[in-house]
Amino acid sequence: MRILKVVGIVLACLVGAVVLLLIAVRLFVDPNDYKDRIARAVMQSTGRELALPGTIKMSVFPWIALELGPASLGNPPGFGTEPFAAVQRAVLRVRLLPLLHKELEIGRVEISGLDLRLRKNAAGKGNWDLGGEHPAATPQTSDAASTTALRNLAGIVITDSRLSYQDLVAEHVNLRVGRVAGGMEVPVQLKLTLTPSAGARPIEVGGQLNVTLEPADSRYRLAQVNLGGNWGSAAGATRVAWKFSAPQAELDLGAQTLGVARVSAQFGAARLNGTLKGSRIVDAPDLAGSFRLEPLPPRELMSQLGIAAPKTRDAKALGSLAASGEFAYADKRIALSKLDVRLDESRLRGSAAITNLDTKAMQFDLSLDRIDIDRYRPPPEKGPKPPAAATGTGPAETKVLKTLALDGTFTLGAATFAGLHLTDGRMKLVARDGVTHIAPLTARLYGGTYSGDVTLDDRGAVLMSKFQQNLTRVDMAQLLKDFAKSQRFSGLGTVSSSLTARGSGGDAVLRSLNGHVTANLDKGAIEGVDLGFEIGRALALVQKQTLTGGPNSGRTVFDTFTASADIVNGVATTKDLNIASQNLRVSGQGTANLVTEAIDYQLKAAVLKQATGAAGAGGATLADIPLAITGSISSPKVRPDLEGLARQRVQQELNKHKDQLQQKLKDQLKGLINK
Repeated sequence: MRILKVVGIVLACLVGAVVLLLIAVRLFVDPNDYKDRIARAVMQSTGRELALPGTIKMSVFPWIALELGPASLGNPPGFGTEPFAAVQRAVLRVRLLPLLHKELEIGRVEISGLDLRLRKNAAGKGNWDLGGEHPAATPQTSDAASTTALRNLAGIVITDSRLSYQDLVAEHVNLRVGRVAGGMEVPVQLKLTLTPSAGARPIEVGGQLNVTLEPADSRYRLAQVNLGGNWGSAAGATRVAWKFSAPQAELDLGAQTLGVARVSAQFGAARLNGTLKGSRIVDAPDLAGSFRLEPLPPRELMSQLGIAAPKTRDAKALGSLAASGEFAYADKRIALSKLDVRLDESRLRGSAAITNLDTKAMQFDLSLDRIDIDRYRPPPEKGPKPPAAATGTGPAETKVLKTLALDGTFTLGAATFAGLHLTDGRMKLVARDGVTHIAPLTARLYGGTYSGDVTLDDRGAVLMSKFQQNLTRVDMAQLLKDFAKSQRFSGLGTVSSSLTARGSGGDAVLRSLNGHVTANLDKGAIEGVDLGFEIGRALALVQKQTLTGGPNSGRTVFDTFTASADIVNGVATTKDLNIASQNLRVSGQGTANLVTEAIDYQLKAAVLKQATGAAGAGGATLADIPLAITGSISSPKVRPDLEGLARQRVQQELNKHKDQLQQKLKDQLKGLINK
């Protein structure tokens, strides 16, 4: 018993001594006397200036607590004069008794008015990098300190703070972290306003999550992640609500794995669900997952984003959008597979990838079932079309083709564009080093086929284009009706062209168009002009006879129509136009200006007599009748060359009388010889 009393007395004396020592420290030690020493130590170890204009307060039991503020830490050389970090008030508490047992038990850390400015210089070095500046001053960790273990942290409270990285700014930051201990869920509450870049609309962020830390095993787990807020909270901006949730996410730095079983996000009218998993996330991140965009109205989303929806010919266009697929990232490659995108009644499926994030090179294999592009085109302009510029190359060239790197295939079930209907479209596209090559390019249209080979060369100052195209056995009447709103020709057409052009604007291309075109039409008609009627009328006028043929049918039926044209600088010259039918033979030559649409053709026609109703021997052929075609491609004017026809008739009469005179002279000479 006596021994116990002695031990008790000793312990009481020790406790009393410690208490007296702490009281003495509290009474006779003023931490403000050490400001200069602390600032010099910081300068020696980091090369930065530490300013402590505020009062430092200290308590010693049961916590060793320091309260300071305001205070600031300067930037390293080359990052300006503004502070790297500043704080209005900071409080740190460490429990005393566990510290005597070499256990570090930190109370709640409180920080108010923090302003942390993170920057990078032109060399890519950050102002937060403290290493390498003063290696000689690197503090040495004592054995005693190295054996001190962090048992727990009571919590962290950050209020009314600001953090920035370059142009990314987080303001009104309020963060509350609960008790931190290994293996236990740590509740986290967050609220801030995030501005992604200068002039961007701010994003309100708020929510909570639970974090489980297992630092000994390098494992971390997030659970019940629920974040949300509004985008566009600035004055006068439309507020768009957003949400993000993930039931659980696991990060294992030891195994270098990441797993997110399910992610849900909503931004205005857009709702997205997905999954994510990763491996080698430290050494060489390899990520994969899936996504699903629920059906949404694009016009509503664009309105929420402050984007004016485009005006379309069909007011119901852009009514619904949905998408799903899988994604993967590894070694600077992003790939989409099992892609399924639905826009209104159209469905796009296949795969696409950016094979190199540095060069933006892409590959794709896509298939579109059907689309009516005309629905999405702007409404037709009202009023006359403004005159085209006389010079220039059209719209400013974007030079996108100079850096475009593509390799892929595209198939199309059915499409409508500019009134043109086609099916079974197929395209192979390769773009590299400023040259874009599209071949083969095939489709079926109007009972026939189309094939093409297109090259766009943007390596020089002006875009160079080359086109090899063929139409085979196409219903020309329906094609021209839908595409050109013209009913000038009908028949089965086969057209081949080999053309080159310069520039990117429509008129610039036409003015520089060069090449060769051949056309062959079978069993068709030229609508709007009855060449047989016009020729018959011309003959009746010359012969001063009454026109006895049938009425003007307004069309010229033919069995074959062939022609070719050499195109130079947008002017097509034809020298071998031929039209043939049972009652008509037409041949001729002329020019067509593809820019102004002006035409000038000179033709010769031969018509059987029964086709005109003129008197004479049945089945005989009239002399060639000259015709002139002028006006424009869309509105041609056909007229007989009456002057040329009259000269031709006079010459025929002269030849007729000449033959009669020669015969008469022969008869007279023969009579004289017989005498």
